Amino acid sequence: MAMKTGKYKGFHIIKERDKRGKTVHIVFLKYIPVVRFDSGSVNERKLAAIDLVEKGVCTQKVAGDICGFHRNTVFKLIRTKRILGVEVIIEDNRGLKSPYKYIGRVRSCIKKLLRKYPDWTNQVIAEEAAKDLKIEISRSAVARIRTEKQDRKKDSELPTKAELINMAIAADEVDRCNFDNRQMELNFKWNKEVSEKIEQCSEEAPPQATLKSDQRLIERLQQGQRFSFSGELMHHLFLQEIGFDALGAVFPANPGAVYQSSDILSTLFHSINLNIPSIEALKLVNPSDLGICMGMNQSPEKETIRAHLTSMAEHYLSSELIDQFARVLLNRNFIDPEVFFIDGHFLPYYGLNVIAKGYFTVRRLAMRGNELYAITDLQGRPLFFITESNEIDFRPIISRSASKLIEYGIDRPILVFDRGGYGVHFFKELDKTAEFVTWAKYVGEKSLAGIPDSAFTVGMRFTDHKYLIAEQTRTVKESVQTAKREGRLEPTSIELRMVVLENVETGKRIAIYTNINNKNKPLSDIAYYMLNRWGDSENIFKEMMARFNLNYHPGYDVKELENQPLVDNPDITLIKKAIRILHKEIKELEKEILLTEAKQKQRPDKRRLLKIANCKTSIAEKKTDIIGFEDKLSELPEKVSIMDLLKGKPMSRCDLEKKKLYDLMQFIAYNSRERLVELFRDCYDDHRDVKPVLDMITSRAGYIKMFGETLIVVLDWIENKKHRKAAIQFCRLLNQKGIRMAGRLKLKLAFFVSKYPLHGSSAMHNLT
Repeated sequence: MAMKTGKYKGFHIIKERDKRGKTVHIVFLKYIPVVRFDSGSVNERKLAAIDLVEKGVCTQKVAGDICGFHRNTVFKLIRTKRILGVEVIIEDNRGLKSPYKYIGRVRSCIKKLLRKYPDWTNQVIAEEAAKDLKIEISRSAVARIRTEKQDRKKDSELPTKAELINMAIAADEVDRCNFDNRQMELNFKWNKEVSEKIEQCSEEAPPQATLKSDQRLIERLQQGQRFSFSGELMHHLFLQEIGFDALGAVFPANPGAVYQSSDILSTLFHSINLNIPSIEALKLVNPSDLGICMGMNQSPEKETIRAHLTSMAEHYLSSELIDQFARVLLNRNFIDPEVFFIDGHFLPYYGLNVIAKGYFTVRRLAMRGNELYAITDLQGRPLFFITESNEIDFRPIISRSASKLIEYGIDRPILVFDRGGYGVHFFKELDKTAEFVTWAKYVGEKSLAGIPDSAFTVGMRFTDHKYLIAEQTRTVKESVQTAKREGRLEPTSIELRMVVLENVETGKRIAIYTNINNKNKPLSDIAYYMLNRWGDSENIFKEMMARFNLNYHPGYDVKELENQPLVDNPDITLIKKAIRILHKEIKELEKEILLTEAKQKQRPDKRRLLKIANCKTSIAEKKTDIIGFEDKLSELPEKVSIMDLLKGKPMSRCDLEKKKLYDLMQFIAYNSRERLVELFRDCYDDHRDVKPVLDMITSRAGYIKMFGETLIVVLDWIENKKHRKAAIQFCRLLNQKGIRMAGRLKLKLAFFVSKYPLHGSSAMHNLT
């Protein structure tokens, strides 16, 4: 029969009495029972608390609260079980450890007989002691007294539970100290493939360091160490291919500075790859580890990054960097120039100035913000981006994008965009320089339905849908009102090629407009371009939002600001300062009155009387002001939200420049991953898991050690056999590329996957 039901930290706890009358607790998580115990049994509660924590369903504190223990007790129970086993958990070591029934006179009598007659049996001694003391003595009592010294000696030879735990902790500490050395010996000595590479690299001369910090890094790498970001070093392939150091060289050098602009950009690039969501979050990362990714002994701190980023933004070179990166992508054939998609992403703007509002489709409201337009290829890889305020129309952005593509060496690029770019006059202007594909507007369903079925001569499949395609030539003319509104006397008209799609399953028809000059393109290609507008070109923003913090502004992090505790109200400080100044001025006026009165006694003057009166009036006014300030001071809250403080402060052009530089690093990180994905497809045949498995490899920890000028990187053992084989093949493929690290030292990189599980892991025990 159920007694009571309760809830605690997401758990449902039901108390009931069993057939024996015991109170049994049944704990449910998401309506599934996870543990059951008798509340009157200490051992059952212990085992239940351990079970809850080991299942990973709650913390030690929550498990202790549910089972009636302090969190420290739960910690000790888990540690004792791990070291000494479950048996020690349920042992009852409390209570007396020696005979206590008999008083000293009885014990002394039995001991005297044992010393006098050591050969007598316990029964005989008990009978003799009973005659002398005239009380009943049991044989077992004599046996305990006879052997108690032996038991104590035996117990003293065995370590206690506390001693065993201390010994185990000391052993773990020793093992932890030797752990890395043993694992490195396994990876670098006993792995034949790695040892052969080491023998080859040992003939190389080590790099020469000009700075002390670089020399310290070389010494660390030569000694070897465990490295949490081993897989991240694979991204140096893309940095090498695009000439990342040359990008940073656009900024003027800072003679004598520890970090240059390229170091700051490199830090941002690797932090973005490592899912560090903001500059502020860099304080949670070990700078010595992150520094290795950059080829430096230590990465810059967040304050240093902010200072350098401000200095870099003042040069306004983001557009030049974006253009330089785009040209490299095209020259290296990392971008397919067949067709380009233009799409926008709304960047919410939370604080700092009154700027134009745009429509935020996710929140379905108009709010302040900017728009980030990405220009991508057919596979969804971004070539460049443009960030502008919302008051700028989409069509000028399309024209600018076409002009940039022509500057990059692409004659008459094909641009695909949404209905937001529709405009008859705009089509006519754009037709002079580029081809375009967009959805047709103002084409009625009746007009589309009037197209005969015989006109649909082409069929195609896109994703899971089948389409029939027809074509017509249509002259499109803008309205008189539109022409007048834009300052034209005559409405513009243009002859366009209209491609009509019919969904075979639903029968619904939809129209596409493209240039009449684009007649050489097959209908299926035009339809495929436009249908891809719903595919990879839009998915880039979804993927970047999921992988990176695309809405993050490097000048401030809105999420972190919202989570900040309240700060001191700056208005209070200013009001208190005003009160102090008024008091000081009143004292000066009072001194002035005293001096004037003293002069008036010596030599009367009506002007001095007027001066004294004015001073007294001024004192009265200042006292009134003090009362007003003090009243306001009592009304103001001592703490306010930092978000309230930021309202109304202007965002300068320099702040937007910081955003562009940070976004450029995000786009470079995205393209770097796409480059590795392209290579990894040759190593892993399941297209559904290519990106997740690659992310697992590139985020893997491992061991690094430098031999000659080559940094050997051994990733940790991968348990899944299929993934492990793919990772090994991928490392061999990367080693054929001859990768060198970006940065000052330009170290060579060689990647391997450990053939041995981590020393001390369950997988290692299974192998042994």
